Amino acid sequence: MRCFERIGFLAVGLATFLVGSGGATSAGTRIDFSSLDAHHASKVSGTLYLPQTASGPVPAVVLVHGTMGIDQRGELYRQPLLDAGIGIFEVDFKTGIYRGALDRPNPDTFLPLAFAALKELRKIPAVDPNRIGIMGFSLGGNIALRTAMESNVKQWMGEDTGFATFVLFYPVCNHFTKDFEKSGSKLIGGPMIIFYGTDDSYGEGKAVPELKSLFAAKYGFQLITVEYPGATHAFNLNGPDMNMLDPAATGMRVHIRWDPEAASDSVTKTVNFLRENLAGK
Repeated sequence: MRCFERIGFLAVGLATFLVGSGGATSAGTRIDFSSLDAHHASKVSGTLYLPQTASGPVPAVVLVHGTMGIDQRGELYRQPLLDAGIGIFEVDFKTGIYRGALDRPNPDTFLPLAFAALKELRKIPAVDPNRIGIMGFSLGGNIALRTAMESNVKQWMGEDTGFATFVLFYPVCNHFTKDFEKSGSKLIGGPMIIFYGTDDSYGEGKAVPELKSLFAAKYGFQLITVEYPGATHAFNLNGPDMNMLDPAATGMRVHIRWDPEAASDSVTKTVNFLRENLAGK
């Protein structure tokens, strides 16, 4: 499924660094780990940020970037989540695996990496192994959506449980309705929220409501959606307006525009969702 963002911003490296000032700051710690796929044992890394004020094991999320790698979006949500007592494991699934949109692997390739990140977090005493969610932007959101399929959890986690909650930003679910209709797999049932704009060049304005209806009809699952009228793909990426060519987009053209109101609202709603469904457990 070739339906992911092409964004020409420079990726931010995964160096260990101190996050911005706030009530619950944390120095990031780099963790190297390998894919669960023995036939394609890619070595990747992630940076773990933990709230300093925690008195015991904390809930956490695996944060997965979009096609062009780690960028400002992770920073936008990091400190608010830390202040809410939620850790973040921001993974780098690009370095050493692909260079960009043209050589990016099939999204299923990233599933053993995402579940490997979950297993890594469960080894850390400071993280509550039963309260780990996943959050992603575009490609990362698509990967996160795939981790909610019971068949994928069984394939890569065996008898272990998968992620507890799912926060998806414009996950490019154009073909997901058909995939789920054809698939015999079930959803694992964790709370899920999708943020999207009506002017998304990948058709999210139509595809997300269709997916919500399918989940309700087929699984009795209440997918939470937050729609931003007039917002584009990557509305929470702070930068200049961009127009790009992409065969996966409607008319092969992608428009990206920073929307500060939608971005700010999505931060508030993300924190509230994770506080209620992850931190509050």
